[in-house]
Amino acid sequence: MENQTQVVKGVSDVELNKARANVGAAVGKAYGAMVSYALLLNDKFGTFDWFNVEAKDASEAAKPVHAEKGELFKVLKDAKHSNPSTIWARVRKYAQEARYPKVEGATGGEGEGEGAGEGNGAGNRQRSAMLRNVEELTELYKFNGRQTALPEKVKAAQVHITAALKALGVDVSALG
Repeated sequence: MENQTQVVKGVSDVELNKARANVGAAVGKAYGAMVSYALLLNDKFGTFDWFNVEAKDASEAAKPVHAEKGELFKVLKDAKHSNPSTIWARVRKYAQEARYPKVEGATGGEGEGEGAGEGNGAGNRQRSAMLRNVEELTELYKFNGRQTALPEKVKAAQVHITAALKALGVDVSALG
């Protein structure tokens, strides 16, 4: 047991404390830089939810997002970052959280009963009412759009789904 607390010669507590503080400061600066970058990207892309663009998205709306991602990856690779995708994922997350902040104490809306909120991604995060509506309506919109034959009632519902997405500020033309 005594070997576990062995001190390596030549390393002072002062040096170790300073190095630890430097790590903390660097992490804090990195977080702040990513949040600032995310907010600027939100401004640049306006109401378009650029942070929902996936790597395989080949739409016209996705092209400037992919270009920006490429520029960030160049900078990160030049800085010898081992996983630029992690940074990009964090920036996207911070941008989404800034655009759709979680309401304190809200877990999914009033009247949500047992079992509500389950399904795609259930249990792995709490979504704001705004985010849940946008995600789930977008899934329905895309699903219906991929179908070759829809019942008339579903076609009529698609009109309302489209209107709901627009009311939430989603650019449906960017959804493909």
